[in-house]
Amino acid sequence: MVDSDNNNKDIIKGLSSLEVEEKIKLGQVNKTKMIAGKTVWEILRTDVFSFFNIMLFSIFAFMLYANSVRPQFVLLDFFFMGVLGCNIIIGLYQDFKAKHLMKKLKVITTPMCRVIRDGQEAEIRPSEIVLGDIIVLKAGEQVPSDSKLLDAKVQVNESMLTGESHNVEKNIGDLLYSGSFITSGNCHAEVVKVGKDNYIETITEKAKAFKRNPSHILKGLKVLFRYLGIIIICFFITAIAVYASFGGYKSWNEFIIGITSVAPQMIAMIPSGLYLLTSMALATGVLSLFKKKANVQDFYSIEMLARSDVICVDKTGTITDGNLSVVKIDNVSKMSDEEIGVIIHSLVTATGDENVTAKALLKEFENCTTLEVQKVLPFSSDNKYSGVSMMGGTTYLIGAFEFMNIKNKDVISKEAEQYTSKGFRVLALTKGISTINGDSYKDEVELVAFIVLQDHVKEDAKETFEWFQSNGVQVKVISGDNALTVSEVARSAGIKGAEKYISLEGMSIKDVKKIANDYVVFGRVTPEQKEALVMALKAKKHTVAMVGDGVNDMLALKRADCSIAMNSGSLSARNVSHVVLMDDNFSTMPSVVGEGRRVINNLERTGSLFLTKTIFAMVMSLVFLIITAASKSRIVYSYQPSNLFIWEVLGIGLSAFFIALEPDSKPIKKGFLRNILIKAAPFAGMVIISTLLCYLLFIFQDSYIFYTGVVDSGFRTLHMSKDYADLLKEGGAIGATAMSILVFSLLSIFVLFMTCRPLTLYRGIVCGASAAITLSIIVVCAFTNANLIKVNFSRLTGENIITVVIIVLAAVAITLLTESIIAAIKIKDKKEEVENED
Repeated sequence: MVDSDNNNKDIIKGLSSLEVEEKIKLGQVNKTKMIAGKTVWEILRTDVFSFFNIMLFSIFAFMLYANSVRPQFVLLDFFFMGVLGCNIIIGLYQDFKAKHLMKKLKVITTPMCRVIRDGQEAEIRPSEIVLGDIIVLKAGEQVPSDSKLLDAKVQVNESMLTGESHNVEKNIGDLLYSGSFITSGNCHAEVVKVGKDNYIETITEKAKAFKRNPSHILKGLKVLFRYLGIIIICFFITAIAVYASFGGYKSWNEFIIGITSVAPQMIAMIPSGLYLLTSMALATGVLSLFKKKANVQDFYSIEMLARSDVICVDKTGTITDGNLSVVKIDNVSKMSDEEIGVIIHSLVTATGDENVTAKALLKEFENCTTLEVQKVLPFSSDNKYSGVSMMGGTTYLIGAFEFMNIKNKDVISKEAEQYTSKGFRVLALTKGISTINGDSYKDEVELVAFIVLQDHVKEDAKETFEWFQSNGVQVKVISGDNALTVSEVARSAGIKGAEKYISLEGMSIKDVKKIANDYVVFGRVTPEQKEALVMALKAKKHTVAMVGDGVNDMLALKRADCSIAMNSGSLSARNVSHVVLMDDNFSTMPSVVGEGRRVINNLERTGSLFLTKTIFAMVMSLVFLIITAASKSRIVYSYQPSNLFIWEVLGIGLSAFFIALEPDSKPIKKGFLRNILIKAAPFAGMVIISTLLCYLLFIFQDSYIFYTGVVDSGFRTLHMSKDYADLLKEGGAIGATAMSILVFSLLSIFVLFMTCRPLTLYRGIVCGASAAITLSIIVVCAFTNANLIKVNFSRLTGENIITVVIIVLAAVAITLLTESIIAAIKIKDKKEEVENED
């Protein structure tokens, strides 16, 4: 209770159990629609009914029908459906498991509300509140339902409703809106609206929800799949039209066969594993963080946390453990130490504050008596002090002396510096002669005593901040305490640049933004200034993570790219944060950030493998289509899905899965899609040129028009000249397609090795295993009658094998030489740049 008038207590008896049961029967309960993560339909739509999944299902159906008309596909040609099925099963499992865990954690972390029922205070969930309930509210708590203030004056932050950041004073009879936060004072309120009738529900549910991060990965994948979808549809229509120009489709069966002739290209163009690998990697990362007691509100939050290059922290709860102890009472007045103890105990008791400072003071003066007070001024982040007016009219304030109208402030500041320079926190107990009137005390006061408190620096703080600083993350300390005190505490915690500190007392928002990048430690910061600091850092292209635990952090948390809250902090902080540390252990943050970096870095590395094959398939399909149109003969795309088995399974699928599990905490580069395209394009070009070279060599060797290969090696041609067919029967032609399959299968492993640079032991084992299995499959196909990938390498001659080896070695050598030249040029340019600067 904030007010000294106890008469109001008589009317606050609350509802009886019978009245509550009656309200529940009438449906007057505070239940709203609450979704934990994706809905069931969103999960099914994402994992089952996506555009590319539907396309692959359709291709599968056409292939089955075509096979019933004229068998042309073997079981291995349908292996893409096995991959698709695994993708769907794993995706569904990950999403439903994450949904279950998120719902479970939300139930665990949902704050309880205090209500008065049957004359007793009880704790219930917000959804159990009924119309007419009397709720008990304290500073830092969110109003769970629209209510009428009954017995006290409080200050409320309604920024989540109105966008206005300043506190609003509420008097008895005023309405407290659900979604707003009590910033100072304690009170009782009567619930007047519940559920969907609440004001916040009529505006938007977004006010209570965290904001989705602007995910670079999600944005990049959407762009990639949008353009791939357009390209694939255009190619399909063009190919069908080109084939139709050679006499048209005379029957439904011919039309289906015509469609299935395009199916292998379409299957190869779709990087079906990339989107799944992304979802799996992010979901796995989130689930891993759950085990580390970090509740991630949204899968893509892990990405923004990993991309953060600046992290803003408060002193209490992050650098220190929040356990304050009174070191000294420096009495500068004529009052006795006992009298000062009584005043402090009376003041803290009357305000009802329950922060760490108040708890430390109550503990120090727990044996003192309590005086009756006339007026109470609760603590607020705007004033940075609290106060009481005694029955005789004398007023006492306690808090930051910089914000009080205190006599000889300059002299007092120098006296306080002897404590703040050693890292102590200093509060001032002051005395005024007038009574409190309003939400602040403007009259002059004189110093009674300095209260010197000490924060305990966490044992693992130094190690934690060293990790951030050595991994490319700047640390900024933003605190409401004295700047010099915070600077000293930050220095002892090993924060680089801690000596660069500044007090923001009285500084305008415009000036705050100007100096945001110039200092490391900021003291005497107001909520609006915290928000301004975050906005200024973001304006300089930084990705900002903000750690907070109180109402005064809410604005900054909402502005940050990634916001982290302590579970023991206020509901307001947890409600707007993307990550909640369940055990309040800030030292877990390096592993949290490291987990995010592992996911994103490995996704970029493996993503280029998928796009290399996609670019190859698109270019080769276009080449065959152009030649078909130019020659006016149906020269069919040479590769069936089974021919790409080695590349897709060993060079990409399994390798990407295992590589994605490797730890990698390097800072993340911006531009996810650009990065993987830059890596994929050169490798795709190398494979394309090497593959086409197989066909060109055949053309020049035998002086025949382009053809699609040896029939009994698994290659197809719809129109052959008689002479050419005779040549095939005589065995004089080279199996160019067989050679090309061998070439790109071997080069896919080379691309894997190149993508995994620099090679670690783990990556070396993955790449080595892929290479060994690839060579084993090729040897089996060459020396036995096995037809594992629907091509028999045993039909190739010794000259063919030598040609393949030369092409592969030449491609490898040219690629390595080109990279060496580019690297040398970059080194030279950098050297010249340094010399010019000197």
